[in-house]
Amino acid sequence: MYKLYFKQALAMLKENKLLSLISILGTALAICMIMVMVITYEVRVNNYSPEDNRDRTMYVRWGGRDFKGANHGNGYLSLKTIRECIQTMETPEAVAIVSPWRSQLASIPGGQEKKDCLMLFTDDVFWKIFDFDFVAGSPYTKEEVQSGIKKVVIAESLANRLYGTSDAAGKTIMISYKPYTVSGVVKDVSTIAKASYSEVWVSYSAQPFPDDTWAESITGWYQAIILAHSSSDFEAIRQELDRQLVRYNSSLADYKLTLYDQPDTHLEWEIKGLGAMGPDKTKTILQYMLVIVILLLVPAINLSGMTLSQMRKRMSEIGIRKAFGATRGTLMVQILSESMLLTLLGGIIGLFISYIAIWLMRTWLLSNSFASISSVFGGTPALSVTELLNPVIFLYAFVFCLILNLLSAGIPAYRMARKNVMEALNEY
Repeated sequence: MYKLYFKQALAMLKENKLLSLISILGTALAICMIMVMVITYEVRVNNYSPEDNRDRTMYVRWGGRDFKGANHGNGYLSLKTIRECIQTMETPEAVAIVSPWRSQLASIPGGQEKKDCLMLFTDDVFWKIFDFDFVAGSPYTKEEVQSGIKKVVIAESLANRLYGTSDAAGKTIMISYKPYTVSGVVKDVSTIAKASYSEVWVSYSAQPFPDDTWAESITGWYQAIILAHSSSDFEAIRQELDRQLVRYNSSLADYKLTLYDQPDTHLEWEIKGLGAMGPDKTKTILQYMLVIVILLLVPAINLSGMTLSQMRKRMSEIGIRKAFGATRGTLMVQILSESMLLTLLGGIIGLFISYIAIWLMRTWLLSNSFASISSVFGGTPALSVTELLNPVIFLYAFVFCLILNLLSAGIPAYRMARKNVMEALNEY
């Protein structure tokens, strides 16, 4: 029976080629846009190497300086603030210190090859939060950070460019014409991993940035990354940080530190972007869901109208089949099966288009706060085939196709199938 339905559906496609093409392309474009949104969300929010702990990581990036009730600007945090207010917390598993990346010149002693590199200044805890793949050497240790030893970790591509090999651990590298020791070499990181991306990672104590000398040194050049034992600890971490903030502010004379509802989860960080304050998370998610619903409804309405028009042309067939005992359920199954063929064809084409679109527009779609700048230095949002061909994404696509089929063909099929025999024959 289903084989017959399939043959009838193919005959309908050939009979109305233009309408069928419009229907398939409408579905394909809708599926493509939805899949682009889903894949982009998956890559930017879910765990992504070396940020394998995104689901339990929080960020404190900004601090506001309030003087006698009035805001006197925002800035990064000082080492004093992080050490006294955040690192003394007991709930998190770990708290790392990072300083926003900077561009500096990297070279080897006496070498002609020089390269502007993005550099991220971190402590030793940074290497415990993020799971880098070391191809040589190891990260700098807590003792080396505390002693201010000039050690760095570099990306594999930079090591190959400067030394001609990735085995560069223990060698000397010049950072802005000052000698540093290469502690380790890691595989290149995609700019999608914006919290950990760099080409050179430097011990922050080897090139310290002084805290602000005004506003009681509550701001400076650093940020904090908090690793929770699990995502269920997020609320407890927020509550403890609120208590820490009250205690810390009580030690200040004139200024007060404001953290703008931080720490942020990775999703909240993506939504906020560069700003200290950003759109409401719930509102933003609802807006994205509304866009998806609209993208589903447009082809659904299109398919519904086309299905209804085609059903009217087939009323005699429906009437004859009902006269020979076809039930309402049998007729609906036939109509829905034929519509599903159109939807599945559009869905498959839409999937392929979405992968092509993601690949061609990856720099724009997957850019982060510094991707456009980092691209000047060679950083690109790298995507592997396995990340694109995610089984979960295929499941989403199937669900979207099913929803489209039900929306577009369910109502017309029900209306046509419930007509009695005489009414169906009289409309012929």
